[in-house]
Amino acid sequence: MEFKFAVAEDELPPPSGFDLGHVDVWGSKGRTTSRDRRPDQAMMIYLSLTLLLDGLRYFLVDGNRSSYESAAVDSSFSLKFTRGREDDGSIETTHGGVLLDRSTTRELATAVYKAAKEFAQATLPNLPPDDAGREDLEKSLAEFEDFLAGLEVTGCGP
Repeated sequence: MEFKFAVAEDELPPPSGFDLGHVDVWGSKGRTTSRDRRPDQAMMIYLSLTLLLDGLRYFLVDGNRSSYESAAVDSSFSLKFTRGREDDGSIETTHGGVLLDRSTTRELATAVYKAAKEFAQATLPNLPPDDAGREDLEKSLAEFEDFLAGLEVTGCGP
């Protein structure tokens, strides 16, 4: 599974934590993107990514929840994460009811974190240090990194 987050090409300077952007998702069963859709599905990328990281982390920790839908900020684009029916610990990622991937907790968390980290390294230096979108994403990335490290150390989650 692979994710890519990007600021929209037509965003005007100066950069802001409220800039619009897109997500691309490639899974073993399909792919989706927020790009080139009618109506436009560009999202406030920094805020949407923060919500995705926080919501997905809470969902993966809380074994009682059967699903989590990550809705983008200022967009109708969303991804849904559902625990597999086979009780094998798998997580199904869907968009609009279409299956994109079935993966383990660790595979999904690693794919989201890797793409979020790459996005942050490429874009956060362009934002002012006190930008609210920047601060929120930095905090969410740090918390997700700690969560992911816990998965690696304890071997928890499939």
